Amino acid sequence: MLIYYLKALHLIFIVSWFSGLFFIGRLYVYHQQALEKGEGGNNYLIDLFKSGEKRTMYIIILPSTIITLALGSTLMYYTGAYRLGWFHFKLLLIIAFLFYNHLYGRIRKKLSIGENKISSFKLRLMNEVPFFFLVGIVFTVYLKDLFSGIWALLVLFLVVISATLMIKLLRKKEK
Repeated sequence: MLIYYLKALHLIFIVSWFSGLFFIGRLYVYHQQALEKGEGGNNYLIDLFKSGEKRTMYIIILPSTIITLALGSTLMYYTGAYRLGWFHFKLLLIIAFLFYNHLYGRIRKKLSIGENKISSFKLRLMNEVPFFFLVGIVFTVYLKDLFSGIWALLVLFLVVISATLMIKLLRKKEK
């Protein structure tokens, strides 16, 4: 019975972690757009973004990350998942996702001191990255198959590339 509570809590904190990353990514886009459009003189707006980014990172993302990893480690040990091939792929995705989180923390610090060099468009693209991790992890976990996660990521990647190319072609056509 305990394992069901652990799984439920693990899932709740995963949702919180991803939600925080999607939200802070959008805040980064708005913050950078304000800086690019010369809204830097509007200290209230910039300070509001800085405050929201800091709170999201320290009140939502970091606690959710720590609790998710603690619960996940407990589940990994309790179920013996660490011995299974699909879990190794999931672990690889989690490690890559942690690096992505670290990158987001660095972006927050650079934005807070006004030294960010990443455009709002690139930040918008970066804000979609957690979705790829989510797809890969979910397909790997629920199908318990290494190749299902890889195929899901490849198909999604091809769809995104196709959509991106279509958008670029439409933009060129409009100009």
